[in-house]
Amino acid sequence: MKSLISLIFLLALLAAAIFLYAVFFMPNINAEKRMAIKIPTGSNYKDMLRILSENKVLKSDYTFSLVGKLKHFHQVKPGYYVFSRNMNNRQIVNMLQMGLQTPVTLVVYNIRTKEEFAGLVGRTLEIDSNVFLAKLNSDTFCSRYKLDTDNILSRFIVDNYDLYWNTSLQKFLAKQEDAYNSFWNAERLANAAAIHLSPTQVTTLASIVEKEVIHDKELPTVAGVYLNRLKIGMPLQADPTLVFALRDFEARRVNSRHKQYDSPFNTYLHAGLPPGPICMPRKKSIDAVLNAETHQYLYFCASPDMSGYSLFTKTYEEQIQNAAKYRKKLDELNVH
Repeated sequence: MKSLISLIFLLALLAAAIFLYAVFFMPNINAEKRMAIKIPTGSNYKDMLRILSENKVLKSDYTFSLVGKLKHFHQVKPGYYVFSRNMNNRQIVNMLQMGLQTPVTLVVYNIRTKEEFAGLVGRTLEIDSNVFLAKLNSDTFCSRYKLDTDNILSRFIVDNYDLYWNTSLQKFLAKQEDAYNSFWNAERLANAAAIHLSPTQVTTLASIVEKEVIHDKELPTVAGVYLNRLKIGMPLQADPTLVFALRDFEARRVNSRHKQYDSPFNTYLHAGLPPGPICMPRKKSIDAVLNAETHQYLYFCASPDMSGYSLFTKTYEEQIQNAAKYRKKLDELNVH
């Protein structure tokens, strides 16, 4: 009898050991690939369990909850969490309990408007895009940087930013401030002063250069053209500013409707730089302005060979001839 009782006891211990091993150490991710969830700020433990369940992350919600209780997991840390397919309950609980979230990458590129920028931030981070947009449209906020609502985007630098998903708006702005100050170092500030432009004005001009150029090798040359025009008080006459003024971003060709539209951003009607950037330019476009090519060109026109390169000229007569050839090519291609 004692031998039977001992055997039953050992079998019970073995079963318990197998159960505990399965609960703690067997993979419990319900997928053959990585899965991810977002736990919003202010979530409690029940919210977290609901999010895991709704996203079908776990093979067994019960065993996860059991391990959570055994490890006294109650305080939830918000964030973006990525689970590999072989993770077990112990690893999952440890990651969530310790807040070991995975950073997300905010890719700031090809942004034209404040609405686009706020939308991008809102899609990538937990930040409310409407709240961020309201700041960008706030005179009080912009005045902190001695800027206004037309040129506030010049305060942000195009780059890839690795951030935690639940980064607050305040911390996000602090991160952007650090990036701005790091970019606008003593050398770049000196280069800006040498061409008699502020960093904001450099960024505004760089945004025009950005939208004029297809091949990056032409960036410094085009920048030189616009600096030459500024020096003699000649209107910039930059087609991309007309597109921006009308928000006609799908336009394939600028016409009289664009040129006649009265806006401070219309550089055909108004001399000098527009009130702010027409996009968030890349660093290389800003550097192209700061290190613009020195030449005597006042004009450039897209080449009629449709290569994406430009024809640069010193005289208006040459420009007229080149522009006529380019318009003829557009007509042949039925581009309107």
